[in-house]
Amino acid sequence: MNRPIEHYISELLYLHDCVIIPGFGGFVGNKKSAYIHPVSGIIYPPSKAFLFNKNLTQNDGLLATHIARMEGIELSGTTDLIEDFVKKIQSELEQRSAFKLQKVGTFTKGKEGNISFLQDKNHNYNLASFGMQANHKAKKVEHTTSQDKEVIVKSIGQKDLGKTLRRAAAVLIPLIGLSLIGITQEGNINKVYSQMANLNPFANNKTEIVVENPAKTKIESPIVKIVVEEKVEVVVPKEETITPIIKEQHTYYIIGGAFAEKQNADRLLYKLSDLNYKPSIVEGGNLMRVSYNSFQNREDALLALAEIRKENKSAWLLTK
Repeated sequence: MNRPIEHYISELLYLHDCVIIPGFGGFVGNKKSAYIHPVSGIIYPPSKAFLFNKNLTQNDGLLATHIARMEGIELSGTTDLIEDFVKKIQSELEQRSAFKLQKVGTFTKGKEGNISFLQDKNHNYNLASFGMQANHKAKKVEHTTSQDKEVIVKSIGQKDLGKTLRRAAAVLIPLIGLSLIGITQEGNINKVYSQMANLNPFANNKTEIVVENPAKTKIESPIVKIVVEEKVEVVVPKEETITPIIKEQHTYYIIGGAFAEKQNADRLLYKLSDLNYKPSIVEGGNLMRVSYNSFQNREDALLALAEIRKENKSAWLLTK
């Protein structure tokens, strides 16, 4: 073989919800929604959990047909390969009480002979989550606040004092002294009086008015407090766009048997019809699978499967 049987079992688990290892048991898948761990905050993508059912031992042809097609060998030859593989598993469980199925999980055998299965969580068999991994994503939110910056402006001017204008007018009146002239000369008396009569005490006197300029005094203006609000842009994180996960519509079949010859498939078809089931033939590969009934809802299919297994323990669920 080019590849081990474990590889082909792993491939089928991606595509089917029930994969049987003939003569040993089968895996039944159940899809799980994405969830966030409440303590660690780790985001887990949608996944598919598998349970092992030791009662699913009947050969439905799924594994054998897949190996034959991928390896390019006859279908009869794959049956022998699967039987040898089952013997290897049982031998390991007897000797070591454990067997690891690569990429799938580990089988352990207890003291009472019960076989337990622990799935390998490193491989996600949900095709809707292909390539996704668990992620611990912490959101960072930037907070920026608006700060008020105070700018104090002091303007220094002249003091607002009343202007003091002192006006002093000093008028100087010249003292005119007349010398007494001897009155001995009568002719000169009239001349003296005439000169005194024409005398203008203000004719040649200039009145000087001195105006004192007011002293320049510094006037202090009151302190003006100007509050300048600096606008700081608040960075708001963009809301993450969450793309809703749309569940694919499937049809679920409860398979009662798989046959290579149509006569055998028809025989079971008529038998189930007489038992008031709604049987149908679901073709896949080289085998014809006979279904008890088909369902659009997985929960309804699982409930019906549980009832059917009371009569046929080899019945299993097929998803299309």
